[in-house]
Amino acid sequence: MVGPPGSNRKVTALALEEHFSWHCISVGDLLKKEIAKKSEFGKTIAECQKHYRYVPDEIVIDLVKTAVLQHEKENKSWIVEGFPRTKVQAMSLQKIGVIPDKFILLKGDDEAAHEAIKETMTNNGTGYFGNELNEVIKQAI
Repeated sequence: MVGPPGSNRKVTALALEEHFSWHCISVGDLLKKEIAKKSEFGKTIAECQKHYRYVPDEIVIDLVKTAVLQHEKENKSWIVEGFPRTKVQAMSLQKIGVIPDKFILLKGDDEAAHEAIKETMTNNGTGYFGNELNEVIKQAI
């Protein structure tokens, strides 16, 4: 399941998790856990988040692959929230032998996405204002 900021992607994924008794693999949560471990991946992820850049594909793919394969090994149904975001990430699913049953693309308008990112950045005290803030938001969208 993917969608722009402000599309309530995680809320929707968690509702599906509860309704169907699936396991939700949230890429955002995987990234936060890796940062908390203070691993090399975690340091790279933290740096990317600090500068509002995408985390390198190979890191995201590795984290998602590990979670997916664990659920597959345990024969559990799952939904991935926030993946894939790039073509490389999408192709990685095929490489590990996962062909999704469904792909959910949540739509949202640019204004809602812009406001959601602006609110997050303002609440996090990023120090971005005016045109600089708008440029970072544009890049994130």
